[in-house]
Amino acid sequence: MQVLRAKVPKPRRFVLGRSLVLKPAPWRSRQIHDQPRQPLARISRRRLILSYVLFSVGGILCSYVAGNYAWMYLEQEKLLRQWKTQSTSAAGHDGALTKLTISRIHLRAVVLEDASRHSLLLGPAHLEGSAVPGTAGNAVIAGHRDTFFRHIHSLRYGDDIYILRGGKQFHYVVTGRKVVEPNDLSVLRATRDGELTLITCYPTHAIGPAPRRLIVVAKLRAAT
Repeated sequence: MQVLRAKVPKPRRFVLGRSLVLKPAPWRSRQIHDQPRQPLARISRRRLILSYVLFSVGGILCSYVAGNYAWMYLEQEKLLRQWKTQSTSAAGHDGALTKLTISRIHLRAVVLEDASRHSLLLGPAHLEGSAVPGTAGNAVIAGHRDTFFRHIHSLRYGDDIYILRGGKQFHYVVTGRKVVEPNDLSVLRATRDGELTLITCYPTHAIGPAPRRLIVVAKLRAAT
């Protein structure tokens, strides 16, 4: 009886010195090339247009803020020149312009009357109803935390503050500092002695509306 033998395939032998190169399957390459590119192009154009719009809006906002700051400081320089002319004239002793100088924070500005929204854009403003700076009572001066009063948080006990008004110089010395809520009106209280109260929003470096108020109190020491 004859027995049939199955043919067993011989194992492949790898020859040294030859590298095995793998080629991608034809169907895979065709699938990649057959994918449409139009949606990707649309997405790229949309992102490009959006980036241009965002850059344009950012540039407009930066220009607006820079323009406001430039206008504010130019107006303040005009007030300083007006104060200087008034202080050297004979009629200037009865003038209403007041200059505030704090050397520690390099502040030199003319104080406007009535702390309205418009006056606060031009500089520190004297609160209507409080004592006149340099006289007996509590003189309250407010300022924006991102402009003229942005460094008053650096004031410490014993720092000097000078008020120049009507041809006289009034020397104040810082005696206290505190943070209060916006509805705390105790800082506006009347006093018998000469006192100066500086008010600004707090925190001074906060982004957006600041929820509290920073109060710096100074006592009148001398008038010359």
